[in-house]
Amino acid sequence: MIRIRMYLLCCVLVFPSFLVGRNGDSIKLWKDNSITHYFSAEGFEFPGDSLFSVENGLNSFQNYLVRNNMGNVGMAVNDGVWKESESGIGFRYFKNNYQNYFYLPENIKFYNTRSPFSDLMYVAGSKKEGYFKMTFAYNIKKNWNITVDFSRIRSEGFYKRSKTLGNFIGLSTNYKGKNNRYWLLVSGGFNSIKNEESGGVMRDSDFVNGISSERILTDMNLQSAKQGVMTSGIMVKQYLNMGTRSEDTASLGMIIPANRFILISTYNNLALKYADDYPLGGFYKNVFYDSVKTFDTTFTYSIGNELEWKRVDNGNHIGFFKKIGFGGGIKDELIRVKQRAMDSVMNNIILKAELFNLYSDYSLNWKGEGRYIVNGCNKGDFKLGGIIRKKFFDSIVEVTFRGSYSVNSPDFIFNKYASNNFFWNNNFDKTKKWNIGGDFEMKRLKMLLGANYTIVQNDLYFDNFAIARQYSGAIPMFSAYLKKDFKLGNWHLDNSVLYQYVPDSMVIRVPSLILNHSLYFSINKMFKGALDLQIGASVYYNSAYYANAYMPATGEFYLQNDAKYGNYPFIDFFVNAKIKAVRVFVKIDHLNSGFTGSNYMITPHYPINERAFKLGVSWRFWD
Repeated sequence: MIRIRMYLLCCVLVFPSFLVGRNGDSIKLWKDNSITHYFSAEGFEFPGDSLFSVENGLNSFQNYLVRNNMGNVGMAVNDGVWKESESGIGFRYFKNNYQNYFYLPENIKFYNTRSPFSDLMYVAGSKKEGYFKMTFAYNIKKNWNITVDFSRIRSEGFYKRSKTLGNFIGLSTNYKGKNNRYWLLVSGGFNSIKNEESGGVMRDSDFVNGISSERILTDMNLQSAKQGVMTSGIMVKQYLNMGTRSEDTASLGMIIPANRFILISTYNNLALKYADDYPLGGFYKNVFYDSVKTFDTTFTYSIGNELEWKRVDNGNHIGFFKKIGFGGGIKDELIRVKQRAMDSVMNNIILKAELFNLYSDYSLNWKGEGRYIVNGCNKGDFKLGGIIRKKFFDSIVEVTFRGSYSVNSPDFIFNKYASNNFFWNNNFDKTKKWNIGGDFEMKRLKMLLGANYTIVQNDLYFDNFAIARQYSGAIPMFSAYLKKDFKLGNWHLDNSVLYQYVPDSMVIRVPSLILNHSLYFSINKMFKGALDLQIGASVYYNSAYYANAYMPATGEFYLQNDAKYGNYPFIDFFVNAKIKAVRVFVKIDHLNSGFTGSNYMITPHYPINERAFKLGVSWRFWD
């Protein structure tokens, strides 16, 4: 069986080279970083600091997936860090706790490469864990790129009913017309999660006090439940640049834009499916429709079109007015939500305005933006925000200040929900949020220091019975974070510290302290420059707190006051190696399993996987 797996691994790594190679070509391994770059949708307009080179380093290479899942890779993620939603204003059905794995159209990377670029990665772990990731980027022409991303997660898990299966595809293309008049971005994401749902262990004490050989047999709350989350979406972003033609010899005839029109068209589809053959098994408090079998489905569709105009930098910086940019736009979104006993069609019309600097003589950049929903299901929602960024000492130091104020309608799931086990019809008030924060970064010293202060009024949450509720008061939250890497000879110590404060009686539950540390010994350019090597260990820790529990039927986390979770270190041992374009890691995940107690649950009733051996191989090449 091991030989078969190794053979398949070799096929996966080697076969793509024949697809890309041409007659007389040889596989070109790692080249200079400047050959291939990637950027975000926003970075397409402003390449500068938004353009990133593809790196081939070893730092954190072994951390191929987010750690804070509910136990097994591919499960819902509850990272314990409170974050303000980045989706802005507009319709949102719910918080998708699987989105860390997904290719979302608005977050997909766009590439530009001088030669075809392939990035292949495969990880094999204990309990039949398999992870595969591929990126293929190709410039059809100098100004036109297409990219395909694919990843797959599959794991049996260590405990009963913890099998996961996920397939994710991302597609993107970016194009700039030869005369710089027309630009185009297109991105699409297609994602599928199909997991078994256990509902967690029946009694935490059975797991914590049981012997190692018995823990994998601990009884679970659900015996036949399954969860499915499927999303598909596409974004088409078109730019029409207006300006004068260049008379410079190097760029003769090219448009020098002074302003541009932007048309953004989007389509998104979300399908949620939850099934359980034993709805009367005692896990649910209510059964509303079918006592024989639960089969809940929710479908949401949204179509959006946004037209925007903005003034941009044309290189003429004479006078104050020439250094100021501004713009405005209008967006229409049409939404449909279909659920048991419910089929709703809605829309929103959103106005946008922004003011920003085009150029600064003092390395100072700033931007202010506002959005307001003038009509529709979220009428009256708005968000005002601003950011100021200043660089000092030839960009050695960068200081950032930001602030925002928003008023948002509840996510749709809080007001209306109809399923076999949960039903409510609410009319909750809008949520108000005030936020201020700042960062201090010294890149050469690899240090980032920052803080945020937020006040949330009318916060929405799920109570101890997983029912949607609203807290009428104001909740203050403070967080501070520090990232600093140290180096002494060949020894490295990378550190990340997050402190969070929320009053104990509030409905937002987060740990007060989250720590991430890695200590490793690094040797570069061994064997005449052919080998780089890292050997070390990393530790993750969060302080004990009343962590939110998970309700599979809704896919959401809810309050519990029965026990605190945390105060347990997760230690990993790893060896990372690189030979030209090939990187390999060997990792013992959760090395301290069984040595530092057995209460290793981040989410109530969901134990983290026990000690696991993992082998990962990554190969990048250009041809």
